[in-house]
Order: sequence, then C-alpha cells, then structure tokens
Amino acid sequence: MLRFSIKNAFRKKSTAILSSVGVGIGLMLVFVIGAFTAGVSAQFQQNLAETVGLVEVVEKGNLGSNSHLPLNIVDSLFETPDVGNFITGYNVETQTPATYTLDYNDDLNNLGDSLTLIGINKTLDQAWGGPTSRILNGRIFNLNANETIIDARLLDAAQFPVSIGDYITIDLGINTSASLTIVGVYDQEDNGAPDFVPKEYFLYADIQDIWNFLSISGDETNIYTQVALRFNVESSEATQVFVDKINEYSESGGYFPVEVSAFSLSAFFESIEETFAIFDGFAGIIGFITVLAGGTAIVVTQLMSVTSRIKEFAILKSTGWKNRHIFTNVIYESLTLGILGAVIGLGLGSILVFFLSTGNSPFGTASAIITLEGIIEVVAYALGLGILGGLYPGIKASRVRPVVVLKGE
Repeated sequence: MLRFSIKNAFRKKSTAILSSVGVGIGLMLVFVIGAFTAGVSAQFQQNLAETVGLVEVVEKGNLGSNSHLPLNIVDSLFETPDVGNFITGYNVETQTPATYTLDYNDDLNNLGDSLTLIGINKTLDQAWGGPTSRILNGRIFNLNANETIIDARLLDAAQFPVSIGDYITIDLGINTSASLTIVGVYDQEDNGAPDFVPKEYFLYADIQDIWNFLSISGDETNIYTQVALRFNVESSEATQVFVDKINEYSESGGYFPVEVSAFSLSAFFESIEETFAIFDGFAGIIGFITVLAGGTAIVVTQLMSVTSRIKEFAILKSTGWKNRHIFTNVIYESLTLGILGAVIGLGLGSILVFFLSTGNSPFGTASAIITLEGIIEVVAYALGLGILGGLYPGIKASRVRPVVVLKGE
C-alpha cells in the first residue's frame, strides 16, 4: 500500500510539487530560526561563562570618559569588607573623551561606528588577559612613547591607514593635536552583530600617555574611568553578591568622596538573553503560522486529488478495500508530500544558514548552529502537517459509497 500511496501522491505532479515547495518554504523558516536561535543561545552561554566573576566599577551616574575614579580607589576596593579578600585580579583603564578620535568615525564602515582611545597599564592588562595579551601582529606599546595597538577588525573596517607604522592623530582641542604610532594589532572577536548595528573599535595606549593628553586638554588627569575586578566564583548569582556589597558600601560613604557603581557583566548578558527569548518566541510564532499556511497547500492538494478519484475509491472498496484502507492510503499520500516538504525545507534552510553565517550576509557574521533537535523539529512539523493535511480528505474518501458513485448519482 505504501508504494501505491507514494505513486498516487504525485499523480498530479505539478500540483504535488508546488504543495511540497510551499510546505518546504515554511519549514525552511522554522529551520533557519531554530539554527540561529541555537547559535545565539550558545554565544550567550559562552559570554556568561567567560564573564562569571567579572565586576566593573565606575563612578556612580557616569560612564565612559565622564567617570572619574581616584587612583586610590583600587586600595579602597581591596579594603571593602567581605569583598577585598575575595578579589583574585584587577585591571584599570582611562577612557578618553569621544572628541579625541571623533574625526575618524566617518571613515569607518557604517554610520554609527565609533573609535575610542583607552589608556591601560600594560603590566596589569597582561596579567588580566586583556588586549596586550592577544597581540596578533607587531608588539605591545612602550611606556611614555606615544604608541598604540589597534583592534584587528579595523583592518577591514577602517578607511584610513591602519598598518603598523602608521599614525593616529588625536584631537586634544584648543588647536592642539598629538600622534600615536601604531605598533601592534590585537585580536578582538566580533560578536556577530549585523552590520547595521553600530560597532565600537578600541585603541589602547599607555595610561601615562593618556594622562599627559588629558593634561594638555585641560581635563582632569590621574584618574581611572573604570576598574575591573575578578572573583573566583562559578555563577552569576555569586558574582552579584559582591556587586551588591560594593554598591551598599558605597552608599554608606565607604569610598568618600566618590560614589561608585558596580555591575556584573554576566548579569548584563543574562538580561540580553531574556530579551532575546521574547524575540525568539515571537519568531517561533511567525514560523508556526508560516508552516500552517504551507500546510494548507497539502489539504487543498489532497482534496483535489480525492475529488478527482472518487470512482477509483469506489472501485477499490468494491474489490474489498475497507474504510480504514482508503483512509490510510490518503494519509500516506499526504505524509509523502509533507516529508518531501521537509527535505526541501532542510535543503534550502541549510543553504540559507550557510549564506547568512558568512561575510556575504547582509546581517553580518551571525552565528548559527544546525542541531539534531532542529532537524527533528522540522521532520516532526512535516509529519504533523502530513497527518493533519490528510485527515479531512481521508475521511471524505473513506466514506465513498460504491453503489452511489458507480451509478453516477
């Protein structure tokens, strides 16, 4: 019966193929959404794993170059009750005002991209595992030498010279500028964000050079804009305990005259993941509706097939076929169309996932993972649509009355 059903499913080839293609397009969408959901989820989990135990501290109410932390803030953090003894590492940085590199922003790939100059202590940064420990080409900057290392992504994104030996001109205001010599390129992973999402590229230099620039500009110097702390914990919740203690100690005046604000990077990624989960649910609903729309094609195809074969079913019943045989035959035909749709959907989906995961994608280098669960989901959808699509046509065919049909009534 199975071979007979498969053959009958393609009696009207063009209609059957179009029906399967319609289902396949819907299943393709489900497959692609599932693959990118799995990829983004894996990226979030990796980010969470890498940031558990990391806490960033800035001046309360201020971010970036507006945050001014005194140099003794590090000692104060180590003296914080129930916190300092658990710090296993720290790093410091001083971010320059956006005006220092503003002129370069128009020469990056996309509108909204920005270039930021940051001063770091290379000894602390190497122990921390920062950019100075990820040099791909060239070398680390020397102290008090007006040298810089650049984000590797700039090699493709910058429309200005970024080779080793080239210069980055820093606008210090009041008709004054300074030059930083590019001496190294550090590895910076792209998070896979679409091209239309603004990216921030970083230049790193010796923190003393940055303080010298700030002094020339008339800005407050000898400050940190951010201190990063590392705790030996295994969960975001445990990290948050230290964040709360730092913030509570600050609110009680523990870091007077400055107030600080601490936050957990893993908590930040968790909040993004929660937001994405909402989007994922919405995308899933769209995919489900699309699949149902494609599945309607199976119902229509089977109804047309059953209607045109009423006499055939009457003859089959006259020769001994029972209602369940007729019904099963139609269901098998419908399942055949659904499975063909699954093959089409998986094929097109795999091609689309591959395309959207490369540099050719208009959505950037978004990650995607084809999982066994995703394949099973598509096949399950196909089987479900095959069964649902054949129910009504199958019932209609099984209720054929041979005597009535063969008499032409």
